[in-house]
Amino acid sequence: MSRLWRVLLVGAALAGCQSPWEKTFEPASEAAYPPSERVVIREVPWERVASALSVIDAERAASDVHPDAWPPEKLAEEKARLVAALQLSEDPASLEILGRSDFSTTTNVEIFDGSLSAFARSIGADYALWSRAFMGTAQAIEREPMVRSGFTWRRHRRRDGHVDYDYLPYNETVYVPIVVERDRFAWVVFYVRVLD
Repeated sequence: MSRLWRVLLVGAALAGCQSPWEKTFEPASEAAYPPSERVVIREVPWERVASALSVIDAERAASDVHPDAWPPEKLAEEKARLVAALQLSEDPASLEILGRSDFSTTTNVEIFDGSLSAFARSIGADYALWSRAFMGTAQAIEREPMVRSGFTWRRHRRRDGHVDYDYLPYNETVYVPIVVERDRFAWVVFYVRVLD
């Protein structure tokens, strides 16, 4: 299946979805798999993942040959380094890294609300391996509800033709933007399939 076709399929599947896993997913493989039956969701220490990705990025930057032209042995070595960092016990040759989601946010992210496992299953992953790191604080704009109350008047004509005024109490909620300090976290999730 061509990469364009896979991107179109993933794009169609993700249309309208709001989870950060789906919005930031970057496929690493052109292979398409049927949905998986069960997904293992597991946390991996940020230091392990960050260290492995740093080494991989440094090797790619130092190479005079583009990674797409690397020999299979070198690609397998890089994959083995990532699999070890993700704390998977399977043989790296028996695993397919389907892609990853990475983002940073000041909003609360729920790992076990069902959205991560549903997305991972939909792309055929057997593992969703996540990690996060505190990145300091950041300013965020939130909408704070405020209740306004008071009186208003209404003019109306009575049946006898006279104009009359009614004074009516009102309560309304308006949302006012305010700037708040929130903790900012960086997230990364790797999706891995066990090959048959």
